[in-house]
Amino acid sequence: MLHRCILVILLLPGLLTPVFSSPLEILQENCVQCHSAAKRKGGLLIDSRESLIKGGDSGEAIIPGESKNSYLIETLFPDAESHMPPKEQLEPRQIAALEKWIDEGAKWDQSEWDQLTKPGKTEVTLSSFPDLYSPVLAMALSPSATELATGRGNQIELYGVSETKDKNKPVELKYQKAFEGHRDQIQSLAFSPDGKWLVSGGFRKVIFHPLSGDGTPVTITDPFLGRITALQFTQDGKNVIAADSLPSQRSSLHIIDSEKKKVTRSAEGIHDDAIYDISVSGNRLITASADKLTIVRDIKSLKPVTTLEGHTSYVLGACFSPDGEQIATAGDDEAIKVWDSGTGTQIVSFSTRKSGPVGGIFWGTDPDNLAKKQKEKDQEKAKAINTDRIVTINDLGQPGTFTELKMHEGGERSTGARERRHTGVSAALTSMACDSEKWILYAGSEDGRIFAWDQAGKKILEFSRAIELTKADQ
Repeated sequence: MLHRCILVILLLPGLLTPVFSSPLEILQENCVQCHSAAKRKGGLLIDSRESLIKGGDSGEAIIPGESKNSYLIETLFPDAESHMPPKEQLEPRQIAALEKWIDEGAKWDQSEWDQLTKPGKTEVTLSSFPDLYSPVLAMALSPSATELATGRGNQIELYGVSETKDKNKPVELKYQKAFEGHRDQIQSLAFSPDGKWLVSGGFRKVIFHPLSGDGTPVTITDPFLGRITALQFTQDGKNVIAADSLPSQRSSLHIIDSEKKKVTRSAEGIHDDAIYDISVSGNRLITASADKLTIVRDIKSLKPVTTLEGHTSYVLGACFSPDGEQIATAGDDEAIKVWDSGTGTQIVSFSTRKSGPVGGIFWGTDPDNLAKKQKEKDQEKAKAINTDRIVTINDLGQPGTFTELKMHEGGERSTGARERRHTGVSAALTSMACDSEKWILYAGSEDGRIFAWDQAGKKILEFSRAIELTKADQ
């Protein structure tokens, strides 16, 4: 074969330099980017000897003891029809090292592989946080919807939420306290299901803040390597799922025991970029990432169940439907997509009338259509009434509500739903929380303002510096 002759010529004496990279190093440096658990290009996963033998869409990738019959080796030569890596050419000594490795049985050193694929923990010195930099990048509403937590810059502000008799301002926020402990911006917040703890995530740090009594905050730093960009409690409250993100690198998930306050298990390198959102339904979780993928996983094993691939840019938000049967995703590509959570099939894709990168999404039950459904006596007509309600925010300051979703198997793109636009604001919206009972939407912005809208989409609350304005009213 031509490629064999090319290799022989290139390996003539004097042209071959010593091999310094091990076969596993060669695979990690040149193949994993496209054949990780997140991407699996061509159906091939490279993370073990077994996965290489199993192969992908083209069959087994290696046959231990037979490099000349191994498809992986065939793809490495310059004249290969399906050349790998696609835009690079391995050096002859690297190909020779892989051939020798396969011929000798393709021995797999798991400890070496773990070391190669786990990002290193570099030393980072954090400088003082600018006083004027105060974007609200994280927001969470307590289970009772009576407390709202916001991460403004590197400060956590906790507010009491109370109803008023003013129709134009049906709710008000009253400052309660601030929590400290983060030097970098706070990117994630979550209340425990019992409302006793508020958990915050920043750079290489998760803090459990007690909300009652004289409890002491608990800080966890190990084994985090990046920013904790998303936090979510499991529905039973026993665990917290934390996204450990390294932009443009492999990001991980960690399960934290909420009672013992320590990491009990991790899934390393589950996405090839930052993780922006986590959602939980029963025994499953989903992660939305800048690598354009949303992955459904089993919570107990953290193994992938299905991958949702269809966005053309970052996936910034993801959530389950109330019954867990469907998933909604939102992206930097301005698209909102709905998927079957079991099969991963895309059902519909649509966008807002005032498009813009969609940075947050929430799926609940529409109270108006639910009332119609309950009053309808004809069972067939009642079944046809769609009670889904999806709320989104974008960086153009335009929240939107979508009801009466029109599902089309096969990913048809259309209006997809009836849209109700909210009062727009002159700020990029960066975080959100939703009271699904009263249907009040809260959102934080890049310039530090906090807003709220009622069920009809009317803006009912706005303030710039929450602490100062709330204290001034006291």
